[in-house]
Amino acid sequence: MPVNKLFVLIFIMLSSFQAQAIWFEASGQAVVHNGDKRHARKMATQEALKQALMFAGARVNSVQHLADGLLQDDRLEVRSGGEVNKVELINEDYQGDIVTVAIRADIFPQETQCRASDYQKSLVTTWFPIRNKQQASLGQLYNIGKDLPRQLHRAFSTASQHTSIHSVENFYVTPGNDLSRQATSLARKAGGQFVLLAEITDISDEQTSPSMLAFWKEPQISRNFSLDVHLINGMTGEVLISKPFRTRASWPFDPHKSVDTASNTFWQSSYGMAIRQQLDDVAQRIDDEIACLPAHGRVLQSTHQQLSIDIGKEHGVSLGDRLKVFKLNQFYDPMGNSHYQYQVHPVEVQVTRISLSSSVVESVNGVPLANIQPNDFVSRR
Repeated sequence: MPVNKLFVLIFIMLSSFQAQAIWFEASGQAVVHNGDKRHARKMATQEALKQALMFAGARVNSVQHLADGLLQDDRLEVRSGGEVNKVELINEDYQGDIVTVAIRADIFPQETQCRASDYQKSLVTTWFPIRNKQQASLGQLYNIGKDLPRQLHRAFSTASQHTSIHSVENFYVTPGNDLSRQATSLARKAGGQFVLLAEITDISDEQTSPSMLAFWKEPQISRNFSLDVHLINGMTGEVLISKPFRTRASWPFDPHKSVDTASNTFWQSSYGMAIRQQLDDVAQRIDDEIACLPAHGRVLQSTHQQLSIDIGKEHGVSLGDRLKVFKLNQFYDPMGNSHYQYQVHPVEVQVTRISLSSSVVESVNGVPLANIQPNDFVSRR
């Protein structure tokens, strides 16, 4: 069953003197852990409401108290571009240890939007190393760090409005104290505007033995999952997010057999779905963080007549778009603190040819494009 399916069904216009109120129906799923259906129901309901708000143009920012609805006593963090008037439960369904909740929400979308979100921002990442490889012995999960970025790509494809994964580099990078240097180097090599470096910090397991009266039963196994995520601006090296994402779920597999972390069997299990929920949260958190940051492209090739840049149709670029070209210079103050200086080229450029992932731009007024080098930047401002 796919996670976080979203259906927009009913639109209701109020009187001409009021804002437009829209009913949105959405569904969310969560894993029931240790029989705690109440907590799972809450998480599924929050996920459903988050999906409805995203579709209504919401972003993450404020804490809403949703009175007169399902979440009266709960706090749901939403960076909202819309106000929630009422939430109603439509359906609640349990299949094994998965709960699916469908809700209907009455939302008043706000009209203000981020101008910088016109272009998609590109993200580059790598495989995710396991900090303690001994923890991977249960199920032989040694390749999970290679398969997680693929699932993260899925999460961005389904949930992200402003960000897409440009590439997953096929090597491990362990985040360390030189995050900025690693990120800027990777961005130059792979072409992404932002860099995601992550490390799997905990996949330990815990076993609960059955009681003496049920000695014939197998021990119950639960397993942790923790991912330390670092989002870095690939242009400046600024660390935008440095945050752990944690979850825990039952381990439904035979403890004596290996598990293929690239298989649907793994990702549709209670443990796999719990991880996917965390990756959805990672994608949403990153998307919210950089939604209003301007999208930058990088100059790939330069002549006096035209420039080739690394953004195209998939980023939202259109023929005729006008862009500014700029350089970014780093300097240090007397205290040793790093600063950046933007040098904007005086000539504005216009998109004249376009492909899926790149474009060609030329001077708007025919002035030669002098003193522009590969790895300079373009931006629509």
